[in-house]
Amino acid sequence: MTADRNLHEGDTRRQFLRRAGLTTFTLGGGSVLLAACGGDDEAAVKTMTSTGPAAAPSASGRIDFLSFEAYDLPDPLKAWKAKNGVSVKPTYVGGQDEVQTKLKAVGSSAGYDIVTYNQGFKSLYRELDILEPLDEQKLPNLKHLFPYFAGDNGNFWVDADGTRTGVPFTWGLNSMIVDTRRVTKTPTSWHDLLEPEFKGRVAIVDIPTDSWGVAAHVLGFTPSQVTKQDGEQVFDLLAQIVAQSSGVSPSFGDATSKMTSGDADVCWAGWAGMNELAAAAGVTSFESVVPKEGSVSFCDAFALPKGADNVDTALAWMNESLDPKVNADAAVSLVAGVTVKGALRHLPKTLRELYAYDDLEGLLEQAPLNDNPPVESDEFVTIEEVQRGWQEIKAGARS
Repeated sequence: MTADRNLHEGDTRRQFLRRAGLTTFTLGGGSVLLAACGGDDEAAVKTMTSTGPAAAPSASGRIDFLSFEAYDLPDPLKAWKAKNGVSVKPTYVGGQDEVQTKLKAVGSSAGYDIVTYNQGFKSLYRELDILEPLDEQKLPNLKHLFPYFAGDNGNFWVDADGTRTGVPFTWGLNSMIVDTRRVTKTPTSWHDLLEPEFKGRVAIVDIPTDSWGVAAHVLGFTPSQVTKQDGEQVFDLLAQIVAQSSGVSPSFGDATSKMTSGDADVCWAGWAGMNELAAAAGVTSFESVVPKEGSVSFCDAFALPKGADNVDTALAWMNESLDPKVNADAAVSLVAGVTVKGALRHLPKTLRELYAYDDLEGLLEQAPLNDNPPVESDEFVTIEEVQRGWQEIKAGARS
């Protein structure tokens, strides 16, 4: 994969939080089937290798952390680290591609103890064989997860054979962001943004995977399995949306500024962090809307890379991230959704009301998690073709 800084949503979201001073707020999603109870004993052995009751291992020493800035949860885990004498040596990345690049580099994987991955990368990481199985008996706080995130939907965190490779800790969705100061009738369809009233009034961020995912979903396709022929429909819709825009924004911060200043009224494939930045600027009229066609979500998980040398402390860290109060604090620091039900009582009202937690599976069915487009395929549009098509749209070569 090409390590393009705008190719994946993680980069610009984290940049946005940093520049906005919101290192206390993020989001993601999907629809999950519960893991089967009983059944395959062999699969159970793969993940539950310890004996006796589940208990988090003792934590100590240094964690070598490889992921985005703020994903090491410096404030939410501050007390836990002090109590256990745990220090963190972070290596921050600018995009998800840098994680597998560093892990696959000769000798570099040895020593990294924790990484994170967006669910769209799970298939690639499985193919690259860069993650270690997680011992669920050392992760007792898995019991706190919402059933959706505890399950094996999409095999994003739990493989088909029962092997767990990820601990989902934060999520969100790409919604339509509407400024109700000027939009008095909320759009009910993504196609409403093509109406003449929105000409030049649409904000859109330079993240091709976000826009591709939403457009493919709106047209009834699975974003990772769009045939070459059907891909032309997706690119055509994106070209029409860009033609309605006030110009493609390099970041969510820029898109937010366009809307708060009155240069745009709605954002295609937006993100609730925009609402927080707008509110900080004194504009409280932003609303996150999921139109009738639905949308797509994203979720990030902690994982153990091959070569980790402080495994027990890494597992204790992951377990602590699922403590209800810590999970809530992480959601505040990342402007995110929580994966732990008990975290809801610790959230401020604005974040607690961000998603329909009383019907989480219904919401995530409307806005599912997906794999990324494939790296190589003769049948489906690849991630490189998504990126190339997006550049053509921005250049006006597709209209």
